[in-house]
Amino acid sequence: MNYCIFKDINSRELGLYMERCPEKVSPKRRDETFTVTGRHGNLTTTDGAFDSYIRSAEFIVTDMNKVDEICAHFKGSGWLIFSSEPERKYKARVSNQIEFSYIIQHLKRFSVEFEVQPFGYDIFEQKLVKTALFSLFNIGTFESEPIITIFGTGNIILYVNNQNISLKEITGEITLDSEAMNAYYGTTSLNNKMSGEFPKFDVGENLINWTGNVTKVEVKPNWRWL
Repeated sequence: MNYCIFKDINSRELGLYMERCPEKVSPKRRDETFTVTGRHGNLTTTDGAFDSYIRSAEFIVTDMNKVDEICAHFKGSGWLIFSSEPERKYKARVSNQIEFSYIIQHLKRFSVEFEVQPFGYDIFEQKLVKTALFSLFNIGTFESEPIITIFGTGNIILYVNNQNISLKEITGEITLDSEAMNAYYGTTSLNNKMSGEFPKFDVGENLINWTGNVTKVEVKPNWRWL
């Protein structure tokens, strides 16, 4: 039986039957095409980013007592998993509004339009703890934006492949969130303690090392797929 899990709730728990899972979509790269006077053909530029897209899922309500719960659930944003891709989760938000009257008028049928962010992520999140030089193999199809926490004191340099990230006057730990582009400890911003680009893991092997007084490094690699 087909289903989806949105915000940690399985559609089957809401008395919903999904006839089929929406097709997997390849996200579109954000390209811009323009012409140059006197030059044949077109030129294309890109910033390398990918656009979000819509995956529409159609449901049949098998328990009308759950309609209010259904309407309340399919709002906002959260992780989305389809039974056709049980190993992947997507960042998604509901872009249409579901109403009780619509369900009644359409023979207990309704559709949910999920606006899906371009990357799929591994549902089994890794968290690695290392105390010495190590390497990680990016199993995804695109560079990842990890979350790295460095435990140590003083001035530290973190090396990720050919990247050097300088951390100054650390007093216990600092977390580098590459997706959010934020350095922090708890709720305290530490962006002023960091210089250099936020680290990314290339597809394939990645070497991680450091200098300074570091006791351990925790890594959430955030492997992702297009």
